[in-house]
Amino acid sequence: MKNCKLCKKNTADKTGSHIVPHFLMKRIINEVGTRERDKELGFKITPETTGSFFGKAVLPEKLEEIYGEVTDELIEKNDIEDIVDNYFCTSCEKRFSVIENKYAKTLEKSTKIDQNYISEKRPLLGFLFWSSIVWRLSVQNNSGFKLKIKEENKLRRILDKYLAIKTQDLQPKLSDPDLANIGYKIIRSPYFSDKYSTWLHWSPEFQRPYSFIIDEYLVFFYFKKTHLNGMVQNFYDSEKFKKNAIFNTPFCEETVYGIAHDNYNVICKRLAHFAASKRNEYLRFSLDIVHQKLSGNREQMPSRYKEEIMRRIANSEEKLGRKGTTEEFIKITKDTITELSINT
Repeated sequence: MKNCKLCKKNTADKTGSHIVPHFLMKRIINEVGTRERDKELGFKITPETTGSFFGKAVLPEKLEEIYGEVTDELIEKNDIEDIVDNYFCTSCEKRFSVIENKYAKTLEKSTKIDQNYISEKRPLLGFLFWSSIVWRLSVQNNSGFKLKIKEENKLRRILDKYLAIKTQDLQPKLSDPDLANIGYKIIRSPYFSDKYSTWLHWSPEFQRPYSFIIDEYLVFFYFKKTHLNGMVQNFYDSEKFKKNAIFNTPFCEETVYGIAHDNYNVICKRLAHFAASKRNEYLRFSLDIVHQKLSGNREQMPSRYKEEIMRRIANSEEKLGRKGTTEEFIKITKDTITELSINT
């Protein structure tokens, strides 16, 4: 068994570790109206395909509604990627949980809209919480997110030095060079996820700062303060809010900029549109590759075939859990090419 990814000393004996804390993930991926463990029912959307997953406590009737027939193969392939085994030791997992339990209480504190408000008065606590998520996403296999090696190592050092079993022991050192040039901004649409679906999302295109959508939060993580004045990266039309948000450092209380549900909904819709355009782009490219392999030339697939395939994909009446999958794409492509070829 390998050593813990955080302390590098103890055996990584902990199983069932959440990369993003459960109190946030349950608001993103749980079955609508539930916040319980093992009630996950979510989707992973990439440019190439759509995957899905479910917790062991989701009722069979709900699974049938989402998937139709619930087969042994479906159950065997089910995998909740946010949960990992043998990444951390029991001791480090406990250190993560202390920070998470304390930070979870900020969700119920008084908030404000269109202005900054203090969400956590203790210096370092909020910084460690968000740093731990960014770092864990980076070290997770196949998460799709990766910090630069120097950045990942810096966060590991910070977390290992400062995560503590007792919150009164959270004391940042002014002389620590690792803390000198780092910080983050937070935007929140309070209680948005009580009414609407939310996302866990990041994009490789946004690194200065690294930008995330996590439930009802927008998180902007900076490894250099100079990036505060760098080139504008308009993360799904959130730039105007990011400008208003206060830059948090490890040495100050955490401040969050609150925005209305209507504004956050616009951001979510822009993300959905971006995801759809990336999928459309990938599918069209894939159809050209299919055509080139079948025909032996380098031409694009004739528009008659391509547009009909795209139309059928868009209008698919497959069950939600089987929609947008690689299997559906292959079936629709085969059926369409066969039908149109026969009728030619």
